[in-house]
Amino acid sequence: MGTLAKLKLGMGAREWELIWIESLQWCANNAVYFLGLIGAATYDLAGGAFLVAGIALVKNLCMSLGNVLAGPAVDRMGPRRVTIATVGASVAASLVVGILPLSVGLLFFAAVFLGLMGGFINTCTHAYPSYLQPDDQARQRLNGYLVLFGNIAFTLGPIVGGVLVAMLPTNSIYFFMAALMFIALCVALPCRELVRPSVEEVESVGVVSGMVEGARLTFRDQALRIIFLTGFFGFLAFGAFDSLESIFYRDVLQVDIEWLGWLSAEVGVTSTIGSWIVTRLPSRSVNLGTLVGSLFVVGVGSIIYVCTGNLTVAIAGQAINGFGWGFLEPVQMTLVQRDTPLDKLGRVMGFVRFGHMFAGVFPLLVAPFLAGAMGAQGVLLGASCIVAFVGLFCVVLRVIRLRQGVRAWK
Repeated sequence: MGTLAKLKLGMGAREWELIWIESLQWCANNAVYFLGLIGAATYDLAGGAFLVAGIALVKNLCMSLGNVLAGPAVDRMGPRRVTIATVGASVAASLVVGILPLSVGLLFFAAVFLGLMGGFINTCTHAYPSYLQPDDQARQRLNGYLVLFGNIAFTLGPIVGGVLVAMLPTNSIYFFMAALMFIALCVALPCRELVRPSVEEVESVGVVSGMVEGARLTFRDQALRIIFLTGFFGFLAFGAFDSLESIFYRDVLQVDIEWLGWLSAEVGVTSTIGSWIVTRLPSRSVNLGTLVGSLFVVGVGSIIYVCTGNLTVAIAGQAINGFGWGFLEPVQMTLVQRDTPLDKLGRVMGFVRFGHMFAGVFPLLVAPFLAGAMGAQGVLLGASCIVAFVGLFCVVLRVIRLRQGVRAWK
């Protein structure tokens, strides 16, 4: 029996619909982010570090806001209805951007809608598995396949985007996004929840109180607090990449805009391998050690990626980087889902995702100034070293805490 047949036997129709939603949105958002937003600012508008950083800052802030706002909405209405509203709004907004001529103002508008919609859909798809699968091992498998197929789409998006922008105007990528998000809308309509919390709990959730409650629940539980803090400090450096990575391609690697798509696609390929391995791991192996070890691998891969001006070395670094990301995402999803009651999952997941996205905001504020003194490559290398250090520090700290009998670090 082939691999695809085994996958079909292992998952139901609703699970496959969720995988399609995640894959379509990743394909669209990744293509548009690298080529229609950062690429357009760098190449079409000849923007420098401050313009790219400003656009990325707005996008990250809005994504953080979308993450945390989506949490109470998911707990109150369920992930299906929030997903339908989100992808529908994405179709409309991407058509507007695709029709209008590229300008600085239009790219800032695109950054706002990409951030808000991306934050909402990110929280929805991270919470959705618990609404479809109550069994821990089966949910871990779904998380792995969700990221696996999402990474395949992550790979295809920039490839198709690279082809489009090589032949057509850059804003044609937004029509590509509109088409994919319309398909996602059609797939989301029948993807109904199979597991639901009690009505009494759902009705008590408000937007502002839900945001505050998400933070309180996260910090009250030691395991969730560890997941949040390791992710926050690990992701703290990645804001530098948002503002300077395209300039690194243009000025250090000296390659054309298409390479933003090609190397992003490479990350998708190796991430797919990593997430496939997660689907094969026993449940006991998906723990905090796997999470922080993956973060260390991501840091090491990032160091190799930006340490030279050689394209071959950058390709090798991206391969390692992607492999680490393939573990990081499904493991984090599984751990948060495992440690959070279903009726509170949206708020907790939204706050955890908010922390990770917001962590990238501060570097966006300082990266352009540092780049003026150290160069884009120097800033990216320093940021990568921070990620690797946080990952290694957490690995060592976990070993020490486990020897002291602290069970929350298991």
